[in-house]
Amino acid sequence: MTSRLSYSTSIPISILLLLGLGACAPEPAPEEPEEKLMFENRAAWRIENDRLRVTVLEGGGHLAEVVLKTDSGDSLNPLWIPPWPSIDPWTYDSEKHKGIYGADSEAALLSGIMGHNLCFDYWGAPSKTEFEAGMAYHGEVSWTRGEKLSQDENSFVHQLDLKDSGTAITRTMRLADGQSVLYVEETASNKLGLDRTFGWVQHATFGPPFLDPEHTFFDASATKGDLGEAEDYKPLADWPVGSPDEREQDYRRFAPEPPSQKMAYFLLDDTREVEFITAINTEHRLLMAYVFLRKDYPWMMVWEENRHIQLPPWNGKAMTRGMEFGNTRIAGTARAYADKPEMYGKRTFGWLDAKGELTARYLVVMASVPEGFDAVSNVRLDGSDIEIAGVGDTEPIRVPFKPEWFPVD
Repeated sequence: MTSRLSYSTSIPISILLLLGLGACAPEPAPEEPEEKLMFENRAAWRIENDRLRVTVLEGGGHLAEVVLKTDSGDSLNPLWIPPWPSIDPWTYDSEKHKGIYGADSEAALLSGIMGHNLCFDYWGAPSKTEFEAGMAYHGEVSWTRGEKLSQDENSFVHQLDLKDSGTAITRTMRLADGQSVLYVEETASNKLGLDRTFGWVQHATFGPPFLDPEHTFFDASATKGDLGEAEDYKPLADWPVGSPDEREQDYRRFAPEPPSQKMAYFLLDDTREVEFITAINTEHRLLMAYVFLRKDYPWMMVWEENRHIQLPPWNGKAMTRGMEFGNTRIAGTARAYADKPEMYGKRTFGWLDAKGELTARYLVVMASVPEGFDAVSNVRLDGSDIEIAGVGDTEPIRVPFKPEWFPVD
């Protein structure tokens, strides 16, 4: 009897291939690995439109570069590029790198800090026991490797998963054609079944060549201030504190003579819904503004370093100014919040519910300024424009934006 199996040998090879019974079909070619963008020797992501170029570092999600495109060419980057070599912060090793970056709680952060860095889920130093357990300055986010979730030419989404802290930050950045505005939305997630205190600060930091003692001016919708714990919370006058003739006390200006430092804390105007921080360089006629909601970020901190710190990696060479805005007034974690839970009748930290989420937004606005425009008296949202008012007879600067991408209510 003829075997039924012998009949299969007469089926054409082409049919066998279609049925998967013949020779194996060739495997698809492996996808080419995505070519990494490098910025200052660091892995980075970039989005841009016809008005802005924005670069974000993979390490810590630091906003390293925001450049305004003008008719005469690209502007300079106002954000701080440290004068020391930068590494991906998760590669920091205290034994290997302590001679370059030090070995204290700031070292891992400083190894990779650049531009505007996010501080979460605390701002400032960890406690002694937290440091011994592996925490570092400005929170676990500072040395976490970000994961890209999606990207196209004008938008970018990434996540920073903070495993030891039991939290995560998901950040969306968007640009709209024809607008010199970066829209940033961050969602903080608590993966724990416990309500928790937390700090959430945007450490916007400016550096040379934008930062220039003679040509750079800072303004903000700030009110009363103080000198913090180190000075027993010595009160200051309302922002900007000193007169222009008192450069050391005038927080609008960078102190010109090294070595010098500034650190002060301010309550933002509680009569406003929309707050602002601005920086202008009159030589380059360039303005950078942060616009945000008071309900998200009611505090501002000013930090200035002018070739003062001699320890590595500073080595007496850094010039930088931080104009930091956040939900916390206290540098530290839960122990510090417990010691100073309230100032000026306002809570000094945030709460994140068990398994809860919170979303906060801010705008980064870039604009050219006319000759003589060296101060900002107000920033407000006016329909589909951001209006930036100067002082005296100067005409306001108007920057178009999408109100639906920055809901105030």
